[in-house]
Amino acid sequence: MKTSVYVRVHISIESLAMFLVKTWRSVSFGLYGYKNFTRSGYLEHSKYFNPEDMQSEIEGKNCIVTGANSGIGYATAKGLASRGATVYMVCRNKERGETALSEIQSATGNKNVYLELCDVSSISDVKSFASRFSEKNVPLHVLVNNAGLLESNRITTSEGYELNFAVNVLGTYAVTELMLPLLEKAAPDARVITVSSGGMYTSPLLENLQASIFIVFAVHPDPLFSEGNFNGVEQYSRNKRVQVALTEKWAERYKNRGVGFYAMHPGWAETPGVAKSLPGFTKS
Repeated sequence: MKTSVYVRVHISIESLAMFLVKTWRSVSFGLYGYKNFTRSGYLEHSKYFNPEDMQSEIEGKNCIVTGANSGIGYATAKGLASRGATVYMVCRNKERGETALSEIQSATGNKNVYLELCDVSSISDVKSFASRFSEKNVPLHVLVNNAGLLESNRITTSEGYELNFAVNVLGTYAVTELMLPLLEKAAPDARVITVSSGGMYTSPLLENLQASIFIVFAVHPDPLFSEGNFNGVEQYSRNKRVQVALTEKWAERYKNRGVGFYAMHPGWAETPGVAKSLPGFTKS
């Protein structure tokens, strides 16, 4: 009887300890986000901004922007082009990509802006794009992982992955890893910037990244994301949290390669993606 009571108490204490650790990590993570990524955080950090940094010319720098035909990606590609960079716009839709390309070239007068077709939700497509682009054998100074998706319905790609995860996590991972050799050619000035979201603070990272998040989500999906229980907003926020975790791992793993890795929150912006995924936002 004593042994039975002891085992039950032991398990209870262990569970309590795990709960307290997870709670502490969540609170600490949330406080860090509140301090740094809210309006007050922006105003505090802006005291140290150098206006001249925003006016610098980057002629001769090669930049890739994924999801560049609209929204934040379009604005990023246009901004880089206006500073003289050579910009490669990675887009899924040829017609929309060509329209965006023409607009940016016309607005900036920069003809060194090019369209690269790739569906980042498809690993095979990403591999094909990386192979084609690598043949250029040019140093890649900037990679902006902007392509993202918030799909409310559960959709499975032809490769068997949930669509949000395929775009936001697998696609981001594959593009970055496959572009690394070209990024190293631009060392020590190369950088990878992943467009995450403050929405990640609504969901924790469920699994340790080193325990293969890809197997957890792709092969053994969380029951919360089965057909009948799927929550696109929650999946999106989890994906964005994973992007930050990936950035931390990349920075640690490749710290001696001359490539900087950064994740950023762009703030609330009225983009076509937001209008489609969160229609209530544009009406408020």
